[in-house]
Amino acid sequence: MASRFPEGNQVQLRPRKGHDMKWSCDKHGEPIKFYCKKHKIPICHPCATKDHSQKPCELDDIEDVIFERRRQLDEKRPKVQELQKQLDALNTKIKTVSTSGSTHLRTINNNIQDSYHDKIDSVGEKENRMIRVINEEADEEIRLVNEKREKRIKDCNIERENERQIIKDKEAKLLADAKKISEVVSKKIKDLANKNQHVINTVKNIESTIKRINQHDKTLVNEAPQVLASIDENLSLIVHQDVSDCLDRIQNEVERMKFAEGGVGGEYYGRIDGYIGKWELVKSIHIPSVVNEPCVRGLVSDDEICVQDVDNNDMYITNINTQHTEKVIDGGVWITSCAPIDSNVIVCGKRRGECTGDRLDGCITLYDRQRKVIRDISIPRNGDGKSVYVDVDRDGMIIAGQFNQSNIYIINPADDKIVNTITTQGKKVWDGIQALSSGDIVVETGIGEYTVISRSGEEKAVIHGNKWYGPQCRVDKLTDTLYITYRDAFRNPIAVDQVSRDGIIQARRIVEYVKSDRSPLISLCLVTPSGNLVGCDRDKLHLYKKTFIL
Repeated sequence: MASRFPEGNQVQLRPRKGHDMKWSCDKHGEPIKFYCKKHKIPICHPCATKDHSQKPCELDDIEDVIFERRRQLDEKRPKVQELQKQLDALNTKIKTVSTSGSTHLRTINNNIQDSYHDKIDSVGEKENRMIRVINEEADEEIRLVNEKREKRIKDCNIERENERQIIKDKEAKLLADAKKISEVVSKKIKDLANKNQHVINTVKNIESTIKRINQHDKTLVNEAPQVLASIDENLSLIVHQDVSDCLDRIQNEVERMKFAEGGVGGEYYGRIDGYIGKWELVKSIHIPSVVNEPCVRGLVSDDEICVQDVDNNDMYITNINTQHTEKVIDGGVWITSCAPIDSNVIVCGKRRGECTGDRLDGCITLYDRQRKVIRDISIPRNGDGKSVYVDVDRDGMIIAGQFNQSNIYIINPADDKIVNTITTQGKKVWDGIQALSSGDIVVETGIGEYTVISRSGEEKAVIHGNKWYGPQCRVDKLTDTLYITYRDAFRNPIAVDQVSRDGIIQARRIVEYVKSDRSPLISLCLVTPSGNLVGCDRDKLHLYKKTFIL
């Protein structure tokens, strides 16, 4: 009596559909019946009897092998088809991001063109107004004044044309920068599209191979192992998520870009910014050996750096374009800071030791572009601190603060009057003062601590870093980005961190350079209105420019 199978474990019998009767053994001409697992070949009955009857040969029924190979291929097909759907969706996303990026960059181009076209129109209006004034004056004396008028008109036209050309050159440079960025984005997206298309083609080839070998049992048995291995290998190499992540990063980088513009020191500046980018060293300018202990004090223009010899207090100006250094002020006064008010006037903060009474005299001085003293500005004296730090805000007003005091004065350089007094809440001026384009002020209120305060004295943010040793701060006047120069307590090179006005560190050590033994002091890294960084290692000034990368 036959035994019964346990409940729930009944064997499911599959119907035998037979196999390709034309498939026969090349040696015996007999139909293929078995598959030798040791030698991995299909065989007929005589082969099994004569050549494969001894162990370790293990034989399987050929129909079982065919059935198992088909089952394995069928199990892989849903994965291949699902991946194909994902890649089709990814291809759609590539097109969407490419279109979005192009649209955003076109918007930036349009903003640049609109802004500079307005500037050119403004120059034309200025020319027309001046010509009208000249003509009115010329009517007074016909012959002599006509000669004078023609000369002045010619000079005026030349000057205005020069202004136009400067504006056009700046516009052309920005449009070239925008084009270069657009090319970087387009190339990256194209590379990703090619990569994705290669994967799509690979998947299509796999699907085509599966269909082909399924048509004949012989082909299926002989080629299925290699096809299965190829499928597993290709599927393991295909990682479409990294393409998607890269597209998201491209879109984020493009959308964070902006056209930054504004006035600094009486001059208009505009550039593409907002991205982190990569800072590249453009050139290094040697500081003459006659400057014993050089220390950077600030900018007097976009390409002129104020360098003081702290050994004797001599003041020098280095032009980063011509790389020429010129002595402009003999020693005697310690300069704490300087900034341009307009194209003709520079303001300097100073430290003096002979101040008495209730006024600080000689701690703020106006100079013309020939470095001749125009006049001193006096502010109230509080306490014994005799150092005054200055900067110029977006409205051309002087911002001044005395060391170890809580009052910050807003001074009109036209008449030297204090138009506003800001009192910090619970904090005092420790070192430098920097004006933000928003109207707020960044004040160093302690060693390595910078406080952002409003015009009412309200504390808006406190910025500090536990890795900053001997830090110096400078603000980008167009973007309000802070650049902190410091020496890491555990590393010798001088480094610069990029920080937002809210105190968020956006990028660490964007530039690094080794301080020389020429001076023990750490010199600050300046930010030019055009967006470049100028670092000082005490032997050389290093000019860095930012480039867009993906």
